[in-house]
Amino acid sequence: MTTLKIIFLVFAFILGSVFASFAGVIAYRVPKGKSILKPGSYCPACNNHLKWYDNIPILSWIILGGKCRNCKAKIGVFSLLMEIFGGLGFASAYFMYGDDLKKLPIMIVLMLLVFLFMIIANIDYETHYIYSITLVIFAVFALFITLYKVFMFEVNIWPYIIGAAFGFGFFLLIKVLAKLAMKKDALGSGDIYLVGIAGFLLGIFPLLLAILIATLLGSIIEVTKIKLKKQSRESEIAFGPYLLLGIGILAIYGDAIMDLYWKVMS
Repeated sequence: MTTLKIIFLVFAFILGSVFASFAGVIAYRVPKGKSILKPGSYCPACNNHLKWYDNIPILSWIILGGKCRNCKAKIGVFSLLMEIFGGLGFASAYFMYGDDLKKLPIMIVLMLLVFLFMIIANIDYETHYIYSITLVIFAVFALFITLYKVFMFEVNIWPYIIGAAFGFGFFLLIKVLAKLAMKKDALGSGDIYLVGIAGFLLGIFPLLLAILIATLLGSIIEVTKIKLKKQSRESEIAFGPYLLLGIGILAIYGDAIMDLYWKVMS
């Protein structure tokens, strides 16, 4: 790896963490009907306006120990994780697609997709709700990336169509069966549309892997929370962030994973 590429990777990571931090602002203010531009960043607990050095993604959280400098209110570790994942997402998109001019449009849209995922994950984590407009934007991005691959790289579109049908149909079936068995919703409608759109973005096999990653990760973390008494067994779980992580990983690395798989199997 060249020195120049390492520099660009570092820049992409920093840029991604900044966008993830802004996504957190959007996710906090939009559901409350507040402006995302004014006022500047402030602590929700004491309303103290943050200095620039207390608002540096990742570093400020670590230096302040996850607390407000003024009132010592805790800043959830979820915020730190989102900024790290945002940085990794941008850096990964550049690493996989930044060296080929023909693939640069995919890289740019993937970065926008990571930003969108940060917004959706933050809102779903706090409110257990996914806004329809974010799903529409996700669908537009997914449509662009898949059709770009089809027309520019002559990729077969059928695995993506099958992936969309399977993702939507399978999760809808789970929702219906869970409703009949438990007399309550086990999945939100937003999750169903999210997976359906992801199927068109990823294709059937990467979608299955994304769902597997989300399920395993979600199970481990949620069971750990119950064991540590961070939440009760009856608590409503936001599955969206786990789905988005799995989808994001496969959106960026899915083609490389599938190429490696077929080489090993051939």
